[in-house]
Amino acid sequence: MDLSLHSKTIYENNLDTDKFARMLEDPSQCYKFYWLGAIVGLITKDQDDFTFDQIINEMICDAWYSVTKYHLHLGPTIKGKSENFLEHAIKTLEDKSELSPAATRIDILKTIKNNADVVKKDKMSLTIYVPYRLLSSFLDDISGGDRIWDQHKRLIAYLESINNKSPLLYTIIDGKGLQKKIRINKYWRELILDNYSVIVSWIQLKKVRFLQDRNPGVPGIIYKLSPDNENGRKLNNARELWKCAAKAGAISIRDIYTGEPIETMRFDLDHFVPWSYVANDELWNLIPMERRLNSSKSNKLPVWDKYFSGLASMQYSLYKAIFTFPDIRRNFEKCRRDNLNAVWASETLYVEGNSQEQFTNILEHNLKPIYDSAHLQGYSFWKLQS
Repeated sequence: MDLSLHSKTIYENNLDTDKFARMLEDPSQCYKFYWLGAIVGLITKDQDDFTFDQIINEMICDAWYSVTKYHLHLGPTIKGKSENFLEHAIKTLEDKSELSPAATRIDILKTIKNNADVVKKDKMSLTIYVPYRLLSSFLDDISGGDRIWDQHKRLIAYLESINNKSPLLYTIIDGKGLQKKIRINKYWRELILDNYSVIVSWIQLKKVRFLQDRNPGVPGIIYKLSPDNENGRKLNNARELWKCAAKAGAISIRDIYTGEPIETMRFDLDHFVPWSYVANDELWNLIPMERRLNSSKSNKLPVWDKYFSGLASMQYSLYKAIFTFPDIRRNFEKCRRDNLNAVWASETLYVEGNSQEQFTNILEHNLKPIYDSAHLQGYSFWKLQS
C-alpha cells in the first residue's frame, strides 16, 4: 500500500483506509487524481458540501499550468489528439482568454465563470463517471462493467446503503447537473486533515507516475505541476564559467541569434531547448543571449538549421577554454553538481581531446532528439525577426 497514515487500517468509526488507499489504482484517465486532489484541497474550507462545478473548477486550476506552460497530455492520445475533457476545457479557456500559464487561481476561476458556456460540455462529460468511479474501491459487489454505473439514481441509492454500513469518503446528494453535490463524511474529513501532507504527497506521486506514462518523452514531470517548481533553477556557476572565460580573453561571447558581441556583464543564459521542456540546467543546453531577446524567444525552439551551428561553435569555444586555462577549468568543476548530470556529456562531450567536428557531432547526436521531442510535444519554432 502506497499510503501510510498514522493510524490503523480501520481509523475510527469504521473508516476503511485500505480501500481509501486503493482509490487511485489502475486509472485510464487522469480524472481521479485531480478530482480527489480538488476535494482534499476544498476540505480545508469550513464546509462539507461541494458542487460538482466547484470541484471541476479546482481541477482546472490544478492542471492549468501543466497544460498551458508545458503542453502535457492528461490522458491517452489518439492520432496525435488527447482524448481528455479536462485538458480540452483548459485549452478552450486558454484560447478564449489572455491568461498566462502562471495565472493565479483567482484569475483562472474568473475566466471559467466568464466562459461558462464554452466549457459546460466538457464539465458535464466529467460528471458522468468520475464522481462515482472514484468510490469504486469501496464497492466490493460492483464490477467495472456493471450497468449500474450508467444509472445514477440507482447508484446514488446504492452508495447511501453502503455508507450506512461503512462510511464512504463522500455521498452524492441533491442537485442537478453541475449543481449536484457531494457531502464529505465528517470522520473522513478529520482523517484527511490529520494526515493532510501525507495524502497530498501520495496523490501527487500517483499523478506524476500517470502523467509520465502519458508523456513518455518529456523529462522532469515533477517540476511541471506548479509555477513554484520553476524557482529551483541553478545557473550561477554556469554563468560564472562563461564570465570567467570571457574575462580571461579565452572566448569572445557573441549572441548566436544576432551574431553581435555581448558585454560580459550584460547577458542572460538561455536554454536552447526551453527549460519548460527539459526542466534542467545542463551546461550543454545553455548559451549566452542578449537580454532584450530572451522575452521574444520565450518558450520556443530556435530553428535548428539556422541556429544550431552557432550554438555548437560557441559551446566548443568554451570547451577549448576549459581544457586550456586552469582558472576556467576550476570554474567548470564547480558546474558538475548542478549543470553536468547527463552521463553522455560527462563521458563523451566534456572530455579532453575532442576536435570541433567530434564535439559538434556528439552534441548534435544527443541534443537533436530532445529538440525533436519538444516539438512533438507542441513547442513552436522561433526565429529572430528583422
